[in-house]
Amino acid sequence: MSLSELCTTYITNTKIKDESEKNIIEFAEAEWGLGLGSTSGVPPLFPVQKFIFKCYYNLPLSDGDERNIIINDRFNEKVRYTFNETEYLHFLFNEGRINVKEITGNPADQRENLQLVIGRRGLKTSSIAVLICFETYKLLKRYSPQEFYKIMPDDEIWFSCLATDKEVASELFRRICGHLERSNYFKKFRNQATQSSMRLSTQRDLEKYNHERPTIRVSASACSARGTRSHNNIVVVMDEMAHFFEGNSSSASDKSDTAVYESATPSVAKFSSPEGNPHGKVIAISSPNDRSGKFFEINQRSMESSCTDWLMIQAPSWEVDYTLSPKYLRNKYIENPVTYMTEFGAEFSDRVSAWIENEQMLRLNIIPGLKQKKMSYERIPHFMGIDVGLKNDGTAIAICHIVKEEVGGVLKDMIELDAIDVRYAKDEGKEYFHPDEIADWIASYADKFYIVKGVMDQYYGMAIIPFLHDKSFKQIQAIHVNRELTSKIYQNLMSKMLDSSLRIPEGDERVVDGKKTTDISLVTEMLRLRAIAHSKYLISVSAPDVKGAHDDESDAYSRAVYLASEYMASGGGVVKNNHIEVTGNTNTYKQYLRKQKMGMGHTMRPSAAIQNEMSRNRSFNSIGSSFDRGSRR
Repeated sequence: MSLSELCTTYITNTKIKDESEKNIIEFAEAEWGLGLGSTSGVPPLFPVQKFIFKCYYNLPLSDGDERNIIINDRFNEKVRYTFNETEYLHFLFNEGRINVKEITGNPADQRENLQLVIGRRGLKTSSIAVLICFETYKLLKRYSPQEFYKIMPDDEIWFSCLATDKEVASELFRRICGHLERSNYFKKFRNQATQSSMRLSTQRDLEKYNHERPTIRVSASACSARGTRSHNNIVVVMDEMAHFFEGNSSSASDKSDTAVYESATPSVAKFSSPEGNPHGKVIAISSPNDRSGKFFEINQRSMESSCTDWLMIQAPSWEVDYTLSPKYLRNKYIENPVTYMTEFGAEFSDRVSAWIENEQMLRLNIIPGLKQKKMSYERIPHFMGIDVGLKNDGTAIAICHIVKEEVGGVLKDMIELDAIDVRYAKDEGKEYFHPDEIADWIASYADKFYIVKGVMDQYYGMAIIPFLHDKSFKQIQAIHVNRELTSKIYQNLMSKMLDSSLRIPEGDERVVDGKKTTDISLVTEMLRLRAIAHSKYLISVSAPDVKGAHDDESDAYSRAVYLASEYMASGGGVVKNNHIEVTGNTNTYKQYLRKQKMGMGHTMRPSAAIQNEMSRNRSFNSIGSSFDRGSRR
């Protein structure tokens, strides 16, 4: 054996100056490393980031008087606790947000895989970038990593970062590439980066081939099962894994969470020390979704006592980054209260919660002294939401219109509820309603209000619509109300409620649950609704699964409010006398009103010509097409 070969063997096998020489915190903060906090213009690690890295690499935690981990409330406005790292570990463990009770400080106890359940804007991308650079540093400390891991000497070793799409992958790679190009340590190893990968040469590569045949590759790409199957991955990162497509291994989707996981992760098993300690790593990091899919499955498995390969840490956005703007967080809450604790609170979202968390949000929209109307012949657009249940569920009708109200010296659009009613077949001693019977009931309300648009679900609606059209009520339609549209409708209602843009009447005094109240039945029903957040922007709102609970009036009301909202958004009508006035030929309708005043016409229903005039109104048609587009989505 030649002298050079002896030297190579010695350098390869020796443990001197190996990865244990510098830990991840030292590497990240050193000027020769990533320079976080030690180089001008480069911000330091956040305290919770340091804590996460120490837990993952089994480094001793601080246990002194320096309590720099700040736990604020959910809007980052008030300090609840301050902890040192050991106290924070105990806090997380007691809350069920970490699956280890102590950090031994022994690298041999390190769990090879890491799951981070962290809210949006919780420094996930920057944390991944530090982890990848540190693992690359450790690999390059070896003269020939391929020889150490007993693979072919010229085989590539990959760091594969998988994201939900190309844009997210590109952002992640820019962060990683920025560190690698800024750090002096990687200067002699790195090669010119492409848009999605950088190749680095080991010391052996440099001596044998200069930079012509680098064997280390750091890559970021959109999640794909086929695209990662053949790589020698020493580290696989799945960024925002909870938002990959769901599916199982037999799924046809190449982007299925399970398919990607099962394709990319087996290759890490070939990377282990001579003593058998695993060096290959899987890092799954994401804001959570609902309680399904591979990411949730990993989370559940990590909490089992038999699990020794996964470290799991769960933290809301404001805990990781205590500098997040309170105004930003409050606006995100107002934008979508139901998904806020999933998106930013890092809670898996099928924890069923009240749709209205604070009933005061609804009560601010109840107008004292305002009563429901039996009829209205004002020449202003009214909107009808209908929820049909012919047998087991109720059938509800809600009618509303738009008014202008002065708020703080400025006119504000308000949506006023005129009438709401519900019928249940069993309450009338019937097994079910006939479609023509419900059509007559709907027509009796359409006779009394100037309805320019009405909608119902086509499931039962297709049986009712022909009867309504025979009565010349062609402005009432049956549409496909899917989960996406229902979510959009209820989120619109919540938005109007939070903006205090609703006008809900009071009712007569009655007793509910042993207490006197003037709430109409709609209010009582809405306060009992439950919500499930399925994803970032998809929710389901329904009655609680208890006897006697309903959501029929809420469904009808939310649809009526949505129609009015779409009408306003389309710019329909003109303002006159604080009302939205329908454009078009008004003389015909005036004649109709005059006849009603004179008692000429007992049906109290506009003629077919007037109804057709409503249907032809450009503003009315624009909201109809908008609503239909929403239903198709």
